[in-house]
Amino acid sequence: MVAVFWKDLRLILRDRVALAGSLVVPVLVISLIAGALLDTADRTRLLLPVVDEDQGPVAGAFVKLLSAHGELLVVGRDEAERLVRDDNDAAAALVFPRGLSRRYLRGEPAEIELLTDPAQAYALQAIRVLLLLMDREAQALADPLSEDLIVVEKTSLTGAREEVDSFDENVPAFSLLFVLIVVIFGTSMALHDERDWGTLPRLLVAPAGFTWMILGKLGARFVLGLVQMLALLVWAHFFFGVALGPSPGALLLLSAAMVFTTVAVGLVVAGVAATREQTQPVSLAVVMLISLLGGLWFPPEFVPEWMRNLQPLVYTSWAMRGLNDLVLRDRGLEAIGGAVSALFGYGLLTLVVGMRMFRARHSAR
Repeated sequence: MVAVFWKDLRLILRDRVALAGSLVVPVLVISLIAGALLDTADRTRLLLPVVDEDQGPVAGAFVKLLSAHGELLVVGRDEAERLVRDDNDAAAALVFPRGLSRRYLRGEPAEIELLTDPAQAYALQAIRVLLLLMDREAQALADPLSEDLIVVEKTSLTGAREEVDSFDENVPAFSLLFVLIVVIFGTSMALHDERDWGTLPRLLVAPAGFTWMILGKLGARFVLGLVQMLALLVWAHFFFGVALGPSPGALLLLSAAMVFTTVAVGLVVAGVAATREQTQPVSLAVVMLISLLGGLWFPPEFVPEWMRNLQPLVYTSWAMRGLNDLVLRDRGLEAIGGAVSALFGYGLLTLVVGMRMFRARHSAR
C-alpha cells in the first residue's frame, strides 16, 4: 500500500502543469464568483426608460424621486419600446400618461403604464420596488394619511406571458451547463485517450488524413451533445413545464449551434493540454469561466459592469440570448438569427484554431 501511495504521488507531482492548474483554477473561479456577487462598487444602477406624456408637476416629481434610486432615461414612447422589446437593455419602461397630474392632485387614482420584458424577472422585480418607493415618498410629501393613488397597468412587450417562473429562468441554463461539462471534458479527454492508447498515431497515417479523422471524432461528440441537450430540454418541458418556444425548428437550430461551438472549444482544450491530466483543470477553468460570464449561473444585472462588458466575447452569452428569446419571450426563428450566426461563427473560428493547435502538438504531419 505504501509503495502504491508513493508511486501515485510521484506521478501526480511529475506533471507540474496539471498540479499547478488544480491549485490555481479554484482560486481563479472563487475570485470571479466573489467579484460577481460582492463587488457592488462597480455595479451600474438599474436602467429605467421614462416616457413623460403628462409634462405636469406630479410626473416631474415622480421622475425626480425615481432618479434618486435608478438610472432614468427620459425618452419618447417608440424609443422606450425599442429599449425593452428589441434591444432588451431595460427590463421595463414607465409611461406617465396625459392627465396624470390633474387626477393625482384631485385625489383620484392615477394610472401609469409599465411596459415590461418578463424575461428579465430579477430586474423587473427591482423596478417594482422602485415604483413602491416612489409611491410612498410621494405620499409622504403630499399627505402621510392619503390612500394609494398610483395604479400600475403592466403590458408585456416581448411575449404573451406577463410573468415567468423560476423553472423557465433556470432549467435551460442548467441544461446548457451540463452539456458544457460533458462535451468539453469528453472531447478533450477522448482525444488524449487516443494518443495514450496508441491509436492516434495509427489514425494519422490512415489514407483519410489527419483533418478528416479528427472531424469524424468531433462529429460523434456533436451528435452525443445534441441528443443530450434536446433530451434535457424536452424533459424540462414535460416534467417542469418549461416553455420551449413556438418553433421546434428554432430550438433544434439553436441547440445545434450551441453544441457545435462547445465541441470546438473541447478541441481547443485538447490542443492546449499536453497530457490527459492537464485536460481536467483546463476544462474546468474553461467551463467555469464561460458559464459565469455567459450568465448561466445568475442574471447579467447581478454582476459588475466590467464583467458585463466581457459577455459578448464568450459564446455562452449568445446561447443564453437565444434561449431567453425562445423560452422566456416565446419568439421564433426570426428572433434568434443573430444568436445562431454568432454561435456558428464563433464555432468555426474556434474549430480552425483548435485544429491547428492539436495538429501542432500531436501530429508530425
